Amino acid sequence: MSRTLINDCLNKIGEKVILNGWIANIRDHGHIAFIDLRDWSGNIQVVTNEKIEFGKEWVMEIEGVVKKRDEKAINLKVPTGTIEIEATKITILNKSDVPPFPLDSDGTELEENLRLKYRYLDLRRNRLANIIKKKHKYILAVRNWMDQNGFTEVITPLLTTSSPEGARDFLIPSRIHKGKFFVLPQAPQQFKQLLMVSGVDKYFQIAPCARDEDPRADRHAGVFYQIDIEISFPTTDILFSAAEKLMQDTIATVAPQKKIAIFPFPRITHTDAINIYGTDKPDIRFGLELQDVTELLKNKTDFNVFNNADVIKSIVVTSGGSFSKTQIEKLEELAKEKGARGLAYAKVTSNNLDIGISRFLSPDIQKSLIENLKAKDGDLLIFVADNINIVNKSLGLVRNYLGTLLKLTNPNELSFVWITGFPFYEINDEGKLDFGHNPFSMPKGGAQSLDATDPLSIESLQYDLVLNGYELASGSIRNHEPETMVKAFEKVGYGREEVIKKFGGLYNAFHFGAPPHGGWAIGIDRLLMILLDESNIRDIYVFPLSSNGVDVLMGAPGDVDPQQLDDVGLSIKPEVLRKLSNEKI
Repeated sequence: MSRTLINDCLNKIGEKVILNGWIANIRDHGHIAFIDLRDWSGNIQVVTNEKIEFGKEWVMEIEGVVKKRDEKAINLKVPTGTIEIEATKITILNKSDVPPFPLDSDGTELEENLRLKYRYLDLRRNRLANIIKKKHKYILAVRNWMDQNGFTEVITPLLTTSSPEGARDFLIPSRIHKGKFFVLPQAPQQFKQLLMVSGVDKYFQIAPCARDEDPRADRHAGVFYQIDIEISFPTTDILFSAAEKLMQDTIATVAPQKKIAIFPFPRITHTDAINIYGTDKPDIRFGLELQDVTELLKNKTDFNVFNNADVIKSIVVTSGGSFSKTQIEKLEELAKEKGARGLAYAKVTSNNLDIGISRFLSPDIQKSLIENLKAKDGDLLIFVADNINIVNKSLGLVRNYLGTLLKLTNPNELSFVWITGFPFYEINDEGKLDFGHNPFSMPKGGAQSLDATDPLSIESLQYDLVLNGYELASGSIRNHEPETMVKAFEKVGYGREEVIKKFGGLYNAFHFGAPPHGGWAIGIDRLLMILLDESNIRDIYVFPLSSNGVDVLMGAPGDVDPQQLDDVGLSIKPEVLRKLSNEKI
């Protein structure tokens, strides 16, 4: 008799079965014992009167008969709660030490590093097993959709050269070519563009992307995965439609309760997103939009904070007039995190304003504010006054906090929005001109646009897809002209020879009939985090790095033998060795 999976027992009432699995729980009543047995498919109750010593997480083989439970014993909380196994033979296949933590909860109450150290045990809990299963189903659904829509899956190299994707590279020293380095790809950007030159019409890949950047709750350290596509001869509408239909056709595979709010997805320019929502990753499930009141307030009151500011913006917090002083102080604290010197406020009462800055505002200005902001009795008006960047960033953060505080975000509503018209260049943290986004995008207007006197005025054919306040995807119409590529890089300080040296493969390929092309990449782990209502992206990974980028289970990064360093022509600086030595003491 062959093994039966637990969930298949529902169709085998009255039959003899053999089950293999782990003991999840034991309830010993002396003359009879109840064992909760777990395998990959589910859990089931086993009834035995055998006197056998066993413990939790021991590996067992159970032979027995599938029986219907008595009506009083039915447990509708589990799929197999209407049946049980009457054991006729129990065999211990392996014993287990006492687990370092219980496995009958979702695990979120435990210290994360402890869970990751024993990740193979952590994965036995139902929540994480379900994530693994749903991730498998979703990736399979994506692959099937791509195949049905004419895409060809191509696996691109993992050892390549550096490409400016906005993060640090993971370096791989070469043993054969000492002093030379491979890098792990931050994205398959150049390879997928080369595939378009090769004549591949529609490419896709579930692509690993390695970026040496700091982890966050919504960003995994080290390596993440994306649904990566590129299409020859596209328009922006074609690229947008591919993403929209993919989402529409696959989401129900793992999250049938989630509904797309607007289809096709709305589009907002980058400028409007920043000005209206204070961020280029807006959560549009709720309003609380930023409203410019500079003309209404600047130099029209005795409040010098307003008079000395470049811009004044406000948010109308519906029914926020009941906020406590502590709640308002929390809003100010958030605003200050983004550089604001403070946060002004006033409460709407009938046709007037009360508390806060109301004493600085004349009755006419109060009335004008209420009318222009369409505020109602009981609303709270909050203001930030500063330069445009600080105002937008500060109120953007406050807005997101208010959306959560006021429970304006329905977790089952999927509000996708395209952000278009990104600036091609920006000023980086070092005060230098740099690419604002993907350097391989086509500038709007082509090569001629790069002659603009003000490079910050140049727009890119770049776009992002945002979902419920998270950046889900980035993409663009690509540059496919070699001289336009050189000219774009020259603007940020690259010389022609340096461009050709760094990106010679792409530069040379563009001389041989490169078609117009474009694409996008959707972060699959971040998407699943949202669809599965997980607050931490690390649980979407089977074996994630910790919050500080360490593989606690395998002990990586770790030391290597001196011979291994010598093989690749490397040595560790003495000051680094001293620091490592001190850390071990």
